[in-house]
Amino acid sequence: MGAGNHGGFGATRGRTKTLLTLNLQFFGARVFEKGGYISKESFENHREFFLGKSVQRLKHEMAKQGYITKIENSVHPLSKARKLVVLNPSKERSVAVVHVSPGSKRHGETSYVRICTNDIGKFKVVTKMENYKTDGREKAIIYPARRK
Repeated sequence: MGAGNHGGFGATRGRTKTLLTLNLQFFGARVFEKGGYISKESFENHREFFLGKSVQRLKHEMAKQGYITKIENSVHPLSKARKLVVLNPSKERSVAVVHVSPGSKRHGETSYVRICTNDIGKFKVVTKMENYKTDGREKAIIYPARRK
């Protein structure tokens, strides 16, 4: 006789599957330092945190770090970009604006995220550098995504 509900080898009913749950707040905590501060080193090491997330998701992640933000549309009339404007700036929280763009006429159809900070400047993470267009007026430091 085999194992199962009919006697056999005890009360074995098959193997149960266990699911591994990931703590996504851990990944957000790596880019944000104490109090929600972002340093240049933490941004460079964990810049992919901002890519592939909607503005709503970024707002939720930043709220975990103490940020109070407001979602606004881009000032350019044909742009599909949206931005998070921080309403409670402080020395502990260095991010002022997070600009999420699905692509534009000026920079090509490559999506990017620009993070403006109060103390260390502007950073931009671009999904595909080979498709990104620039006209030389760029004020942000551009980082390519390290995704495969």
